[in-house]
Amino acid sequence: MRHPLLRNLSGILIYIGAWIFFVLLLFVIGWYFDGEDWYSSFVNSFSFSLPLLVLGACIWYVVSYINVDESGILGFILHHLTAGAIVVGIWVSVAYQIRVIFFGEVPNGINYFIPLHWQIFLSLSMYGYIILVYYLIIYHHNFKDKTIQESELKNLVKEAELNALKSQINPHFLFNSLNSVSSLTLSSPEQSREMIVKLSTFLRYSLGQDLKELNCLSNELSNIRLYLDIEKVRFGDRLLLHFNSTSECHQLKIPNLILQPIYENAIKYGVHESLEPVTINTNCELVNHALKITISNNFDPESIPPKGNGIGLRNIQERLSLIYGRTDLMKIVKSENQFTLNLEFPQNIQA
Repeated sequence: MRHPLLRNLSGILIYIGAWIFFVLLLFVIGWYFDGEDWYSSFVNSFSFSLPLLVLGACIWYVVSYINVDESGILGFILHHLTAGAIVVGIWVSVAYQIRVIFFGEVPNGINYFIPLHWQIFLSLSMYGYIILVYYLIIYHHNFKDKTIQESELKNLVKEAELNALKSQINPHFLFNSLNSVSSLTLSSPEQSREMIVKLSTFLRYSLGQDLKELNCLSNELSNIRLYLDIEKVRFGDRLLLHFNSTSECHQLKIPNLILQPIYENAIKYGVHESLEPVTINTNCELVNHALKITISNNFDPESIPPKGNGIGLRNIQERLSLIYGRTDLMKIVKSENQFTLNLEFPQNIQA
């Protein structure tokens, strides 16, 4: 890790600013509290503070070398006590020489401008303060790296889960569609061929999508209509469709293929099990920066629904939770002969 304060201009300015504040603090103490004249206060504070300008930056390399995990608590303390003693010795000696050489004074002993015990106390205090700041910077840097790594790991897990869902959705749809084709192979070969052509077009679109990405509503609805055309060849007038969508909704984003299982269920549990016409209604609208889609269909309440694995709706719920981080975006309303699914797609995430 590079020096946290000297690696860029802003860090250098912060470091110099902190050093100037220390100089001014010593000046105020000497001039205001000790009653010295301003010149003596300045000379004393500057002479004593100048070594800190270099030593404060060098202490970083001591901190980066001493790691409590590697040295243990006792080794950590002994290392810093030794380093602190060396820093104090260098600091006090250099400050004394600066006072003598640069300001032409011949002091009477090392206590001349600041008592020695105060020099040692200030030096040790600043050493402790500086290593604390550096360790906090290291902690922040490590915490930031850990957060980024956890975020990347979560994204990898999320992508793996989405891919697992995709591996379930495609066979689920393909099984239903092939059943539809097989039912027409003998009774209506022309219609079965038409379904195969549409099915290939639909699958080319479906298999080419990445479930972690978002797609425009208009693209998804176009593909849904293709699927429903396939089923309409099979069910004819028993399948009625109604779409209601405003123009502002067409470019809004939803997860790829997330609507597909809903229409599959409407066919399987509604149209397939009813002798009367079944209408699938789709309504799309933008409400409070969220695309709200309502899909409903009637069904025969006296029919015995086919047993299923519940893959479709469960996948929708899991995908919404993974992509948007919410569990309240899908609501099911079931009455005596009407099944309604309400979906909400927030528009504040990137594709």
